[in-house]
Amino acid sequence: MTLSPGAVGLEALLLVEHAPGSLDPVRNACPGTPLLTLSLTEGITAPDLISRQKVAAVICDLTAADPRGFAVLQQIRRVHPWLPVVMTLPEGAFPLALEAFRSEAADVLFHPLDQEGIQGALTRSAARTARLKADSDLQQRATRSLDDLVLLKTIGATTGSEENLPRLLERVVAAIQTALKVEIVSLMLCGEDGLLEIRASRGLPAEVAAQVRIAPGDGVAGFVLASGEAVLIDDMASDGRFPLRGDAGRYRSGSLLSVPIRTQERVVGVLNVNNKKSGEPFTAADQELLAMIAHQAALAIENLKLVGRLREQSQELEQTHADLLRLHHDRTRFVCSLSHELKTPLTSILGFADLLVNFFEQIGQHELREYLGRIHAESVHLERLISGMLRLFVIDSGSENWQWAAIELPACIDEVLASHDLTIAERDLTIDLQLAEGLAPLWADRDKLLLLLDALIDNAVKFNRDGGGIRIHAENREVNRSPYVYLAIANDGRTVLPEQADLIFQHYSQLGDLDTDKPCGVGIGLATCRAILRQMQGWIFLESMSGKGTCLGLLFPVHPGRKESCHAELERH
Repeated sequence: MTLSPGAVGLEALLLVEHAPGSLDPVRNACPGTPLLTLSLTEGITAPDLISRQKVAAVICDLTAADPRGFAVLQQIRRVHPWLPVVMTLPEGAFPLALEAFRSEAADVLFHPLDQEGIQGALTRSAARTARLKADSDLQQRATRSLDDLVLLKTIGATTGSEENLPRLLERVVAAIQTALKVEIVSLMLCGEDGLLEIRASRGLPAEVAAQVRIAPGDGVAGFVLASGEAVLIDDMASDGRFPLRGDAGRYRSGSLLSVPIRTQERVVGVLNVNNKKSGEPFTAADQELLAMIAHQAALAIENLKLVGRLREQSQELEQTHADLLRLHHDRTRFVCSLSHELKTPLTSILGFADLLVNFFEQIGQHELREYLGRIHAESVHLERLISGMLRLFVIDSGSENWQWAAIELPACIDEVLASHDLTIAERDLTIDLQLAEGLAPLWADRDKLLLLLDALIDNAVKFNRDGGGIRIHAENREVNRSPYVYLAIANDGRTVLPEQADLIFQHYSQLGDLDTDKPCGVGIGLATCRAILRQMQGWIFLESMSGKGTCLGLLFPVHPGRKESCHAELERH
């Protein structure tokens, strides 16, 4: 690349030559202009050079034998779409000229080049580019204006949230004050207690607006609310229908107008105006105008509520969609995990059975007993896996039969711990059992309770570290004035983060990567616990821990009458 000297600070011309000196006529025609020069071979660097230098236009030499000029044009257009590019062509190369214009060249020149033609092409291309850019800017401004209109429409429609309703009401009272030329305007809506309260006003002290509460039938606004009829008073002192209040002096003209705000044949508020700036009383025309404004206000308020409900429904749908996606992901993961868990014992069973079938005569008594033992153990594991899944589905569906009775928790814990003695010893785990004296009996099904405790202890063993501990604590508690037994089971293994609390209780869900960090099992243990506790009207939750590990807390109901009534309700539905 070469730079020819020129006036300092002027924008340069970029010349792209197919051969050294092929664009010398341009140099001669622009003696005071800084010139940058590239060969066609260097043409690919043109966009970067243009970005770094003040380039007003590009003149690219093009020959039929060397199409690289079109590549240079395309590169420049990609990065600098508004920069004028003039293509110089061999004499009479009209097909090349047509192709250049199709490639968005600003202008073309044919050799031999002359000063007048060069300067004319640069002028025309600059003007053409300016027009195109102006049209583009106009289109962009129109697009932005359209976007602004859409935004204004959106703001006008607003939403159903309470933070937007006050702004809408303030706009309404401001419009009324201007349209009716009054000093005092108040817009009142019914609160949850059925009393009218001022939600927006003009001309009233803030403390007055904040304190006003009017019951249906009380005063002018209360009458309008109860009757649904507008009230127009020429002079409050002589009207006699409504008693004068202590603040009547605020209404210097003595004339007032109140109209109902009605939505779907129901009065939800009242619009009040007082004190015409002219001092004149209100007229029927004023009443008609205020009634129309009240109607528009009612529509706006109703739209706000409708949009608010739609937003809530949209959020609910989005949450449902997210839950369904998560469930789909978890079920896919579950199927993969289940196939692995089922395939492992099946492979062992089939392998040892194949050995027995094909080599029975050669297998010794000791080996035979070992193979049969492995087949039996894997079959028991497979049966437990399938039974656990089926049990979860039945319990969760509510179709399981329950034998309700008062159950002693300590005896059940001892029984479940005894069934895990071998695994606990193999992993060198310590058990810290702290059961409070006088634990209330649980109102439960003993079989389901043992299933629940077995899943919890199995998790505490399975996800623990070798040499770790399992801490089991139980005590009586009162929650919402109802008696419960609180049970906590903690282990020293992997820590479950608070944000993962809901995930661990989902069906088919397990923490860890399926390929690299998959725990044993298929992720139904805690889901089974939650399904059982749901039927018992109890809770299971993640407790916080100061150190590493995980602690699960449970609340068991102890009152039989409460459970019987809840269970009866479930059966009726």
